[in-house]
Amino acid sequence: MNLELEASGISVRYGGNLAVDGIDVAVPAGSMVGVVGANGAGKSTLINALAGWSRGTPMVRGSVRLGGESLDGLAPHRRAGRGLVLVPEGKGIFADLTVMENLALVRPPTDTTGRHVFSMEEIFGLFPRLAERRGHKGGMLSGGERQMVAVSRALRAAPRVLLLDEPSAGLAPRLVYELLATMRTLVDRGLSLLLVEQNVRATLELVDELYLLERGKVVARGPAASMKNDPRILEAYLGSLTT
Repeated sequence: MNLELEASGISVRYGGNLAVDGIDVAVPAGSMVGVVGANGAGKSTLINALAGWSRGTPMVRGSVRLGGESLDGLAPHRRAGRGLVLVPEGKGIFADLTVMENLALVRPPTDTTGRHVFSMEEIFGLFPRLAERRGHKGGMLSGGERQMVAVSRALRAAPRVLLLDEPSAGLAPRLVYELLATMRTLVDRGLSLLLVEQNVRATLELVDELYLLERGKVVARGPAASMKNDPRILEAYLGSLTT
């Protein structure tokens, strides 16, 4: 199996609090891997550690490899420059810049070997609403539109692996499924994607493999089709889906 992203022994400690405890995670080439769990399970802490970014000053241990090359010790912008591109939680775009200006802030790297390059035309094909709103400032956009801009900006960076942290936060259910379905389309075209989500139901419908986190540890993992029947997921997250 060709792994685009491989992390081992990832631990994150804030003072005396161990937020992530020795997690291993892998994203095969052209696959969509989901990480789910309740609030406080360590999902965002994990994905931020992979990207080399964090709030505060935690102690982070473990190894991260992208395309077989180590990223250990690299700053966040260096990891992004290698193709590990994070869309953080919060839909952070520049409110005083237009959609086009937000997207123009990011240019594809000169060397795109092993990367997935997206032209502006392709971006607008994925998100037609942004084409309609290209002249509108970020502060005038809806939550869903801001998320589209945030994802599009990451795609313009020509990711090798895309990291998505809670893209459904604050979005209506219909928009959640539309956004994740669009991401699935990109994966089917060859992009590798690691998705952190609270919406377990939507995630299970679209990912290839699922990790379940509880209290900073992986307590279950496997193909999405089999994870649908895991008792911990059935009882805590899916409920009436099986009735």
